[in-house]
Amino acid sequence: MGKVLALVRRAEGMDRAAFGTAYLGFARNVAAAPGVERCIANLVDVPAGEAGLRPGGEPAFDAVVELWTDGATDPVALLAEPAGLTGECHVYRVDEKVERDYGRTWPAGERSPGVKSFFLALRHPEMSHDQFAAYWGGQHAPLALKIHVGMWRYTRNVVAEALTPGAPDWDGMAILHFRTALDLRERFYDSDEGRAAIAADIAKFSGGGRALHSSEWVLK
Repeated sequence: MGKVLALVRRAEGMDRAAFGTAYLGFARNVAAAPGVERCIANLVDVPAGEAGLRPGGEPAFDAVVELWTDGATDPVALLAEPAGLTGECHVYRVDEKVERDYGRTWPAGERSPGVKSFFLALRHPEMSHDQFAAYWGGQHAPLALKIHVGMWRYTRNVVAEALTPGAPDWDGMAILHFRTALDLRERFYDSDEGRAAIAADIAKFSGGGRALHSSEWVLK
């Protein structure tokens, strides 16, 4: 099966902090299940000010799970959970490309340093999914590696297929990890010119998206 990525929204009326605690406990059980090779839980709990954003609004999702299985294990069944905790769980099979990696020095199960940002992307309306993926890898990724100077880890996740009915039609999910919140706020771009170059390039292959700023928990 390789890697799957799940976008999770908490149950209606549930407090965000309570959801985060409960969902992290659920994800630890998923990580310990037979057939799971790797599991990373990401809680969308970074305050707007810490991420350099204006207060207000709600993120599109409350957690993101990255899961690698042995191929015989059904990830959708693993990520299904009792009613009352989640309102939605959309699961995608993705092709991951690691463009820049960190060296993990902290134990599995502990919160990773910094802020991990997910950017959910739709392709440009004049592009096919394959054209979007090719441009992202061939043109945009090298530019991002040059300009996003504070980026600690960078992966591109091209959606191969949705595994759950009714899942939003995302084409890709960029994951940018910053060692500190300060790196996210002040070292996202190398300059004002770099910011403009990134914006202009994104407009060539993306038709819109959403950002999620999270804490990372490498569970396995």
